[in-house]
Amino acid sequence: MMTLQVISSDQTLIHEIADFLLSEKLLANAMISEGVVYKTRDNLGNIVNSKRYILKGISKSLLFHTINKKLREKFKDNMPLLYSEPVILIDPEQTDIIIDRLIKA
Repeated sequence: MMTLQVISSDQTLIHEIADFLLSEKLLANAMISEGVVYKTRDNLGNIVNSKRYILKGISKSLLFHTINKKLREKFKDNMPLLYSEPVILIDPEQTDIIIDRLIKA
């Protein structure tokens, strides 16, 4: 299991991705954080603050490459930052519910 994370400055894109991944049964659920502070350094080394939107959802680790490929095909040059974090422990009953919401990998 994994927590998929998608980060973008485009709120509409994040909602579109959530709907797409849920409809394709590639995510079991989706949570969207609205307007978090995102800090980076610019080319001069200055700290820059901007607003980002974060989509988090639970899926199977085996689906990461499929998700990445489908998002790259669908959103091409507008591809957001995408990564996953492992889910180490989860309640067994919740695991069954999550698995039932996902495509077979």
